[in-house]
Amino acid sequence: MDWEVILKGLGLVIFGLLFVLVGLDGWRHRRQERISAIEAAILRAGDDEEPLPLDRWDRTMAYVQPVLMLIFGPLMILGGVAILSLLGE
Repeated sequence: MDWEVILKGLGLVIFGLLFVLVGLDGWRHRRQERISAIEAAILRAGDDEEPLPLDRWDRTMAYVQPVLMLIFGPLMILGGVAILSLLGE
């Protein structure tokens, strides 16, 4: 039973670190135009079409997603550390 709790705590810490790293990278490159992996795959399969231009939603999400990742990443790390620290009691 303890190993399940340890795995959950470590999983939260690892995913929290991943969220923080991806959030920092997203914030650093928020002003660059980029396309999603799905759109890139569709364009590769098609006839060399150009990607759609970014609209207001895309530009807004370029700011919102990194902020949410930078909020929830440390919370996940804190939760994972809290779970792991409760095992010592």
